[in-house]
Amino acid sequence: MSNNDPYLLGFLVSVFSLLLLFLNAVLFLTKVKTFKNKIYTIVACYLTGLFVVEFFCNLIGYANPGNNLFLSHFYFNAQFLLLSLVFYRLFKDKKAKNIVLISSSLVFVLIIFSYIKKPELFWEFNLFEIVSTSLLLVIYALRHLYKTLGEEKQYMYLMTGLIMYLICSCLIFLSGNYELVFIEDPYIDIWIFNSIFYIVYQALIFTEWNYIRKKYKAGV
Repeated sequence: MSNNDPYLLGFLVSVFSLLLLFLNAVLFLTKVKTFKNKIYTIVACYLTGLFVVEFFCNLIGYANPGNNLFLSHFYFNAQFLLLSLVFYRLFKDKKAKNIVLISSSLVFVLIIFSYIKKPELFWEFNLFEIVSTSLLLVIYALRHLYKTLGEEKQYMYLMTGLIMYLICSCLIFLSGNYELVFIEDPYIDIWIFNSIFYIVYQALIFTEWNYIRKKYKAGV
């Protein structure tokens, strides 16, 4: 990969975001036994799982560009299921919990059905999978932030970052650039915007971890 390679900047930004994800996963994992909190443990599993998928995605993408699309399904579904579980535990009223359980289960079943109906989707981006899982998580996050107005926020930084990142990601896919990836005249790496928002997301996750750590040390 030469210095004039148009993919270089995007690749470096992606690697940097992967490094931040790795650091966050390690930080969360090292405190699982200390904090002994189920939601915290799920978030730690979420970050670890995503790092594993992202690592292989970058590895395969570097060696064989365009042949790593199938890993997106593991990424989006792992994110969807684990964060749905986070929201299920965060929401206090039974009605909201049931909505999360039913909505997430229904979407996941529809995603599975889409692969049964069209198996070749496994080797492509599944737009329904990306948009449905992302938007549902955004709705959950917005609902959580709204319901905790005036209260001490639980995972506020994580939720804020999640909303920003998922909306950005959805807009990129919905624009149709999930197939183009690059615009050559003028040259623009579309995915670099996604990576930048992902870096912001990881920075907010670190802020969340630091906030939890300080609360624990203060005995709150």
